[in-house]
This record gives sequence, structure tokens and C-alpha cells, in this order.
Amino acid sequence: MKNKNFLIVILVLLVLCLLALCVGGFLLWRRVNNAASGLPNLAETAAAVSTQISTALPEENTPAPAATSVPFVLGAAPVIHLAGRTDIAIPPLDQPSDISLFSCRPAGLVQETYPPGYRIQPGAEFTFTVSGQINYYAGAPEEGYPPDGEPSTFANIEPFGGISGYQGPAGALVGVFLDDAIPNGAAPAALNFNPDGQGTDFERLQPQIGQVFFIGDGQNRAGKAQVFVAPPNATRLFVGLIDGSFFSGPSTCYTDNAGEFKYQITSNQPYQALP
Repeated sequence: MKNKNFLIVILVLLVLCLLALCVGGFLLWRRVNNAASGLPNLAETAAAVSTQISTALPEENTPAPAATSVPFVLGAAPVIHLAGRTDIAIPPLDQPSDISLFSCRPAGLVQETYPPGYRIQPGAEFTFTVSGQINYYAGAPEEGYPPDGEPSTFANIEPFGGISGYQGPAGALVGVFLDDAIPNGAAPAALNFNPDGQGTDFERLQPQIGQVFFIGDGQNRAGKAQVFVAPPNATRLFVGLIDGSFFSGPSTCYTDNAGEFKYQITSNQPYQALP
């Protein structure tokens, strides 16, 4: 009886071993066959499909990361018509010049400067936050104009080089988009930010290359941030002031200004301050 049970156990063990050998051989054959045919296994196939789907499907409602400048202090005399003008040197206050930008220096309180600029992407959108005051008549800064300018005084400044003139509130913060070229040649038409034109209460603005535009405090009357869109081919943005003799005629008479504007720029695309 004991010998019979012993034989049964031996037979069961042999059957189990044979079964294990068959299963192992089948798995080994499948692996070799898949490798030879170049077909991925099910796990690899599922992972590949998942990767393709996640790559093919666009991300919806995902805004571009915003880039914001540090607070910047704008001096009293950054001449917007000097934007991109590497061919013009600013003469010292005690030296005469035959360039119209420097023909009117009534008080000589402050030296004209180049406007600050930024390297940008075409089509980028910008908003501004601006504060401060600038006096354009050699007076105390606290008696000067806010970033929106003087609403009852309207400037009508002529173009210079390839940069347009300006029609709008006198003494306001302004900007201009440029490409990589020095702005020479014919200037585009001036935008009209007076009440008889488009005014200053717009929500969105896309000026042309070389077209001076009103920035002001960066908000419309409803307190909503105004959006400024860089035109195609724009690579640079400049921020500055536009002045003249009683805010009329040629762009000049910057040296009797006093005060400062402070501003920050936010964009949906990265940008970098120019040296």
C-alpha cells in the first residue's frame, strides 16, 4: 500500500514538471517569435498608444506663461523718436545741434535720453501698470501730468525719421514697436487718440511698425487693462515720452521736464530688456 502511494506521488510530480516545461517553452517561443517579427508586446503597445494620444491632443484653455518686468523708473526725458536710433548721438546740453530733436532746450534741467527698449516676439500681447507724474514746464513734479497726460490739452507732434507723429493727450506715456532696422525712411500715419479720433478708452490696440501709440496708465475708464499687440515682424518695443514746444510741431523741448513715471510690463510671451 505504501509503495502504491509512493508511485502515485512520483507520477503527479512528473506530470507537474512536464506541464511547467511546456508552459516555459511556450513563453520562450513567443518571446523569440515577437523579437524576430519586430512586434511589441501588449504592454509596450498600450504605452505607445497612450504616448501618441497625449502628444497628438492639444492642451485646451492653457494660457501662455506670463512674463512681467520688474518695476522700472522712467526718467523725465526719454525721447520716443530716439527709439532704435543707433545712428544719432545725444549732444551735451551745452552743445548746439542741427538735429531738430535737440533744437529746443529752454531750461536745460535734464539731458535727453534714449527710451528703454525690449526684445519681443511678433504678435505678443502686452499690458502696462503705470504711475507717477512728470512736469513738462520746468515746474515741480507733483504739479505735473499723470501717465494719461493732460486730458484737456492735446498734442500734435510731427514724425521724425521712420517713427510717426502723435495726436493725443499731452504728456502721456507712449510706446512704439520696431523691427531690427534703424527707423529711417517714410513714417507711418499718426494714430489719433483725441476725442475726434479713436480716443484712449480702447480695450485692444495693434499699431503698425513705427507707429507711436498711447499707453497712459494702462487702463481704460472701466479699470480694465488695455492690451497692446505687437504687429507682424516686430522685434522690439520701446517706451518713452513725446514732447514739443507747447506740444505742437517738431518733437523737441525735452530738457525742461521734471519727475518720473514708474511702470511694469506684463506679456503672454517672454521678452528681455535691451542693453
